[in-house]
Amino acid sequence: MYSINQEVYILLATIYGGIIIGFIYELYKVFRNIFKPRKVATNLQDMFFWTIITLVAFYVLIYSNNAQLRFYNFLGFLIGALMYHYVLSKPVSKGLYFLLGVFKGFFHDLWQLTIYPFRVAFSLVEVPYTYCKKKTKPVYYKSKRIFKLPGRIVYDTKRSIGRYFKKR
Repeated sequence: MYSINQEVYILLATIYGGIIIGFIYELYKVFRNIFKPRKVATNLQDMFFWTIITLVAFYVLIYSNNAQLRFYNFLGFLIGALMYHYVLSKPVSKGLYFLLGVFKGFFHDLWQLTIYPFRVAFSLVEVPYTYCKKKTKPVYYKSKRIFKLPGRIVYDTKRSIGRYFKKR
């Protein structure tokens, strides 16, 4: 049998666990809002989310009262999740979006910096390539027609011989 102090400690630990679960849900919600995953990815993320939530709840229950389930354990998780939702959700959500915007901008700038030499090299190669392509295009098509000519002659000859013998 637990004393009142121990039961209050267990209740506060489960409230803290509910706050952690609310924060994990907020991370999950922000991630899904930014990346907009498809059905298969959503199913995998849901399984991952519920696995993490289960591990957090199990850890809190083991740590606080050796996993003895009582009504106030569930009440503590519910109070913690609701407290997070109504008190901390908006500021944390704004902070997460701000941090993700900063990271996104940083990685975008890093990507642009990394790809810049390749863009310069491509533009240096592209100008002579398009010039040569434009100048050699008529020659290419004429040579293509000339090289197809023997094959076309053979095909037409076979076809006309076949027609000639079909008539008789």
